[in-house]
Amino acid sequence: MRTSPLALALVLAACHGADRRPRVDSTQSATRASANGPDQLVLRFPRTGGAARAFAFPRVDSLVWTADSKAPALARLLGFDDGAGSVLAVDSKGALVRIDLRRGDVSRDPASKLSDLASADGSAAYGLGSDGTVTRLTPAGSWTFKPPAPAHDIVPQPDGTVLLLANHAEQTVAWLIRPPDDHIIDSVILPRVTRAIRTPTGDRVYFPVDSGLVGVRGRDLQIVPSVHLPARPRAVVTSPSGDRIYATADSSNALLVVDRYTGHVATTITLPTAPSALRMDPTGRYVLARAAEGDSAYVISVSTDRLVGATTTEWRADLPAVAPNGWLALLRGKNVVFVDAESFTAQRTVVGGAADDWMFVAWNGFRPRASGLDNPVTFEQNDSVQRDTSENPFAGQVPGADTLPEDSLSPSPPPVAAPPPGVPTTALPRAPAPPARPPAADSAVKASGFTVQFAALRAQGAAADVLRDVHVTGATPRLVATTRDGVTIYRVVIGPFATRDEAERIARTSGKSYWVYEGAP
Repeated sequence: MRTSPLALALVLAACHGADRRPRVDSTQSATRASANGPDQLVLRFPRTGGAARAFAFPRVDSLVWTADSKAPALARLLGFDDGAGSVLAVDSKGALVRIDLRRGDVSRDPASKLSDLASADGSAAYGLGSDGTVTRLTPAGSWTFKPPAPAHDIVPQPDGTVLLLANHAEQTVAWLIRPPDDHIIDSVILPRVTRAIRTPTGDRVYFPVDSGLVGVRGRDLQIVPSVHLPARPRAVVTSPSGDRIYATADSSNALLVVDRYTGHVATTITLPTAPSALRMDPTGRYVLARAAEGDSAYVISVSTDRLVGATTTEWRADLPAVAPNGWLALLRGKNVVFVDAESFTAQRTVVGGAADDWMFVAWNGFRPRASGLDNPVTFEQNDSVQRDTSENPFAGQVPGADTLPEDSLSPSPPPVAAPPPGVPTTALPRAPAPPARPPAADSAVKASGFTVQFAALRAQGAAADVLRDVHVTGATPRLVATTRDGVTIYRVVIGPFATRDEAERIARTSGKSYWVYEGAP
């Protein structure tokens, strides 16, 4: 799932289907978003079934949307597709469910008798049949692949490839495929493993073994250096960039912090008791560890490698979680309580919130729609492309900060490290002398353009390794260093580009995970 800050005009133009839109309360904070980024939202799904709802964050009592159709009781939330504006989930009967936030309707696929349903992007779901075949389910249809031996695990990758695992004697074979192609791209033999841990970027996949972790590169299944631990890993998570691995071993109360580039334990954090599960903050600020006994969780700061403390909470698949602003969303009885992650001071309480499944997303689809955006494109006799902007207040420009309220829901894009290079422009090819194409409302950008980012790492050497692996048609990736609060971050970027469409088109040629933000690198 790529999260890309969008210009307001671009998002408004993308939200179609006004005649079938679910109920949106435009008086709430979804109207007060910043043009610099998407709205931060909380999606809530009744655990016993019912209409999904969306609330503005951090004003968690601000209802901005209610679905028209009721969803069944959900067992698991698989992901959110921000491009389609839909949530992918598995219901209590094992069927795949899609909840469309734009249309407000719910679709269910009861015919799919699949196990281990998983998704990397919130759009395509992969599952295993009883005979070990692999099926992909998308809104456009299904695809089935029968591997050489029955698969027991499936690992969808952000780049669209899929890793399949099958046991053979005392070993495990892994195959790499790219649906809908039916041929195997590559394969590798591993020690016998039962589960896989993928980095968020998909560049590494790790497998717990008795002595620690073995791993492969996600794109070509090349073996990477093993991680040696004092005992078999009990729980493993990685940082969002994948440069750090957090693991617990057997019944030890130590949290081991591994530098993936050396394969060695860099830090050991002693917890009060042995943790039974780990959960990573999507933005990499905190690690949550579930206590083996009792309803409590330990909070570990990633930036300082220290134990912040313990807090009371139940542990479910959706909660506890780290909210977009760094608060902790905790389950306490029938309520969901938001607390400060450092002091554990209560900030908000949602009475009865435990009756819902929670999902934090960033999306602009609930913003009010300007009527002029639906005006058709018109063509003059000289065949130059024009757009009727008589009723469209956003045509040809992006609303400035002076037109938006100060209490925006989204953070600003990363700071500018250096003056931006010249922004490339595109012209409509026409002979002999083409007139300049006026900017359309859905492609208006600020002068700084759009930048594509592939990685943001604290280690310069690790960032340089990523840079060498990124190959893009039509652009040259480069390394940009920015320093904030005394911490230097090395980012692999291309751009800026004149339009988001151009940035997306060129970034896709890399075959890597990326995200696009508005502004210079």
